[in-house]
Amino acid sequence: MNNQKPLIVKKRDTVKGLYVFCMKCKKTIDSKVCGKTGKGLRTCKDTEQHCFRAVVAVPNTNGAKRKTRVFNTRNVEEAISLKFDFEKELIQTDYQISTNHIMEEEVRPKFLIECMSMYVGYMNNVGVAEHKRKIRTKKHIGDVERYFKYFALSLKAKKIDHTIFRIDQLNDRIVAIFHNYLLSELNYRNKTYNKVISQFRHFVNWLIDKKGYEIMNPFIGVTRRQVTTDNVIINSNEFITLLKVIIPEKGILTYKNGKKRNFYRDWMADAFKLALETGLRREEFMTLKFSDIKEDEKGNLLFIKVENFKVNRLLGKDGEARQYKSVPITSGLKDLLNKLGYESKKGTEEFLIGSYEKSSRETLLLYVSKAFSHFWSLTESNKKVNLKNLRKTYLTALVQHFRDKAAMISNHSGIEVLKKHYVNSQQLVSASSDFKVL
Repeated sequence: MNNQKPLIVKKRDTVKGLYVFCMKCKKTIDSKVCGKTGKGLRTCKDTEQHCFRAVVAVPNTNGAKRKTRVFNTRNVEEAISLKFDFEKELIQTDYQISTNHIMEEEVRPKFLIECMSMYVGYMNNVGVAEHKRKIRTKKHIGDVERYFKYFALSLKAKKIDHTIFRIDQLNDRIVAIFHNYLLSELNYRNKTYNKVISQFRHFVNWLIDKKGYEIMNPFIGVTRRQVTTDNVIINSNEFITLLKVIIPEKGILTYKNGKKRNFYRDWMADAFKLALETGLRREEFMTLKFSDIKEDEKGNLLFIKVENFKVNRLLGKDGEARQYKSVPITSGLKDLLNKLGYESKKGTEEFLIGSYEKSSRETLLLYVSKAFSHFWSLTESNKKVNLKNLRKTYLTALVQHFRDKAAMISNHSGIEVLKKHYVNSQQLVSASSDFKVL
């Protein structure tokens, strides 16, 4: 029979980095609560397994790595002495010591904001093994940080202190609070709402699968809100009208606060043409170089070799493992390349668009999107269109011409993906008006 009392030590009687530990459930005993049952520590049936454990952070790891040692004693003064001896031992061996009594482990914080900070660090590859690192855009990481901020604000609105909110307190009630905040306070549309919930589901799954947290994921099962996909495309007359308004005197946009910004560049029209003629994403067509254009042995233009940034980031592919796609050079694209000076610049590392710009490519990506929206507003069209719709226009034409083979050219997983997310179905139906069964 176990007659041993639970090991309870007041914080003022111990030192930083020394904790009461249970060898049975392998958990730190905190707040007089059994880590196994969640009940009061005095109900624990394994009190003879209680001892002390020292936790020492490894320098220059931002707390991401720790060395721990378990002391088989219940005497706090002895444990403190052993803890100081352990620290000296680590310093003398440059934290490389390895014995059966030492474990190296990652920090497993208990507060939600600490877990969020740890996840953002992971997204920035902090503490991630080199072979497991993934490249993520600053925009994507910024989006996640913003979602985390909104979650904290949703708790604050209900007078819940997010600074001491524990990760194991996540439940359906808390998710409901966030759900209402996204829809009522932020007025998020269904597509954005789904994106946020999906990110939180991934975040909590990461804590469970990669960090070993024994918690439930209340974001699993959240009903996905219906999204109506309206793949708007533009016609030739609309595009010509757009090109006509891209002139210096119409490039100035005056904001409500009186500030002005000039969206005109002499390469802007060519950037929009390149987007339309290739169907590439913004990052892809704005980073194309003349060396990416491939010829056959006779000097005839064949295709443009384009890195598939989206896939490579998702799969963490780099170097020789990176995936590429080939964009066919149509007659319209060929004329544009010649206009951009292909004959004199072939094989060079010069960008096709804005090669002389001093701003970074990352800055230009945002700039070209805003410029498109500005100039499109000057066409006085009733269509709600942005730069992405040029890609949808291209892919619709691709499916209209090549049918199911279009997915092979666009490098999509299948024709259904194209039809769902990019292709304008009305255009396809209209193009089939001359179809005859017999």
